[in-house]
Amino acid sequence: MNKKFSWIFIIVALTLLTAFLIIPEYRSARSTVGTIQIHKEGNQLHREGMTSGDGAQEEKKLIAEKPKDVPVDSVNDKKVDLPVDKKEAMANKTSNDSNKKEDMVQKISNDRIEVSRAGNSAAGNEQSSRMVEGAQTSTGKSQNSQLSQVADNSEYPQAGKSTSQNSADNSPFPHISKVQGSFGQFRYKDLSGGRIEIDPRWMAENIVTITLPGLDREVQVHKEARDNFIRAFNYIKNGSAWINGKEVPLLSLVKTMDGTFVPRHVNWDSAKGLSRHSWGTAIDINAANHFRRVDPEQEANDPNLILWEKAFKPAGFSWGNSYSDSMHYELLE
Repeated sequence: MNKKFSWIFIIVALTLLTAFLIIPEYRSARSTVGTIQIHKEGNQLHREGMTSGDGAQEEKKLIAEKPKDVPVDSVNDKKVDLPVDKKEAMANKTSNDSNKKEDMVQKISNDRIEVSRAGNSAAGNEQSSRMVEGAQTSTGKSQNSQLSQVADNSEYPQAGKSTSQNSADNSPFPHISKVQGSFGQFRYKDLSGGRIEIDPRWMAENIVTITLPGLDREVQVHKEARDNFIRAFNYIKNGSAWINGKEVPLLSLVKTMDGTFVPRHVNWDSAKGLSRHSWGTAIDINAANHFRRVDPEQEANDPNLILWEKAFKPAGFSWGNSYSDSMHYELLE
């Protein structure tokens, strides 16, 4: 009987010993498997969070790194078994990290979209700005062109310029003279008897009143001809000539002064052109017997011939004797 109990005691002891040796190893192996599974699941979550856009680069980096929260045996480089609550905490953290990576990927994607939109908006704004500048430039050029056209088609012409017939027809002075060099041109309208009326604005700008030396008579002339008239009559005032053996003053040869600025047609005929008197650049002397040609050889003592040679020619005037108008002296241009 005692022998039987001895064998039973030995069997129970062996059983307990076996259980004591085997069970810890089983539990350790099971814990290790669980840790490895958690590690794999964490890596899988990392890969899923980094599968698009620029996240590919970070995915490789995360896969290469070891989970910081998994303890490692510094000697054997083996994972150390962890309690169940620690495993659950690690799983939760891994899941949270995965969620953070997904958020980061989404933010990067959104930032790219915003940058793209901003670029497109800037390009659109620049294009719009260029279009506005182009429109403003075009508008400015159009306005300048219109102002230039208005100036060119002004109702009253400038010296040296002619204007269109349509513009002249709409003016109170429908006709326009030809250009007489520096003396310019003007608008006018015809009156009866070969007379004309000149635009008073042109007259105000160009016609002046002077006193002829020697005659002490006021006359109207073109402002650009003033000096020539004064010079000619200074020659007359101070000069003299020999006629039939006698020296006579030139002033004594001027019997009549018959006009300077007289707006009219040539010979008072409206079918002819405008006289130079219309510009205030001509003067008639001794008209009564000099509406004709003077023969210099036969009439050497003719007063108008002498006045031409002694006074008007040196002062820059021409003489109308060549077209049978020996009373007439004028400045050409």
